[in-house]
Amino acid sequence: MHDSELHRFKTDIDLVQYAIDRYGYQRDRRESSRACHVLRHAVTNDKIIVRKASDGHWTYFSVRDDRDQGTIVDFVQARARHGSLGHVREELRHWLGTSRPIVDYGVPFAPAEPVDRRPPAATFAAARNADNSPYLNTRGIRPETLRDPRFAGTWGLDRRKNTLFVHTTAAGEVTCFEIKNRGFTGFATGGTKSAWQSKARPTDSALVVTESAIDALSYFQLHPGERDHTRYLSTGGAPSTRQIGLLDRVFAQLPPQSRVIAAVDSDDAGVKLARRIETLARERAHVTFQRHSPSPAKDWNDVLQQVERAYIRALAQERSRSAFDRGR
Repeated sequence: MHDSELHRFKTDIDLVQYAIDRYGYQRDRRESSRACHVLRHAVTNDKIIVRKASDGHWTYFSVRDDRDQGTIVDFVQARARHGSLGHVREELRHWLGTSRPIVDYGVPFAPAEPVDRRPPAATFAAARNADNSPYLNTRGIRPETLRDPRFAGTWGLDRRKNTLFVHTTAAGEVTCFEIKNRGFTGFATGGTKSAWQSKARPTDSALVVTESAIDALSYFQLHPGERDHTRYLSTGGAPSTRQIGLLDRVFAQLPPQSRVIAAVDSDDAGVKLARRIETLARERAHVTFQRHSPSPAKDWNDVLQQVERAYIRALAQERSRSAFDRGR
């Protein structure tokens, strides 16, 4: 009976609606898609990705905490004051017995496609080693940036034309990859975030740390005079304790007299992360610290899109013309 009850909780309770009504999350319409919903919490700064799996269960994972993931049962246990399974059952029983309004997602719902069960390293290895990404172009990132040797092997395209940014350890082991496309952000199933890292050179004297690979590519494009001696690293969101340890190891391996540049977001979460990066950098005698904020923009891709507005507009017009020609 209990197993069937848990199954009912996982399938019958709309996790998007539940998170909005019960815990105060808000759905990000700009980043969400038909099958994948991005929810943010204004107070805790949490960001979760919610989708319906092929078995009918609503699932989620937090971008801020690798350990915070699973079904609605895990979601409640991680957030309820009393997180025992008995308490979770009581809360969800009550919820099912209460009439709730239907949330307007703004787009038709579509079930998620079957999850790729291969290890992240195998999935990324099978991705197409492309030299351009139309999606990244719409974010202002030019083909010549994506083709730069700094980023060779650090990204690819899967069969759905999603852009994949691979995460590796300090030793180069693949642990995960970030998935980006229009209206969608996710991470490889079964993977663990480490860091997206550009190619390193012996002559490097600076490391730029960002919260997303797109921001790192944007920073590279915006600062051409620094490219020859700068490497780039992204944490893929707020870093876990494990990722902070990785940053410490990366800083320890930097060449003498290197600069660590915290080019993270200008919001409260970015300010906190910059302080953590500064603390790590100050502990290394051979490293200096610099904060380079994108303020007043939120992040460096916002800055890039402002600079590249004409380029992005031209791409949109070209797509419109192509669509018109195909329809004639």
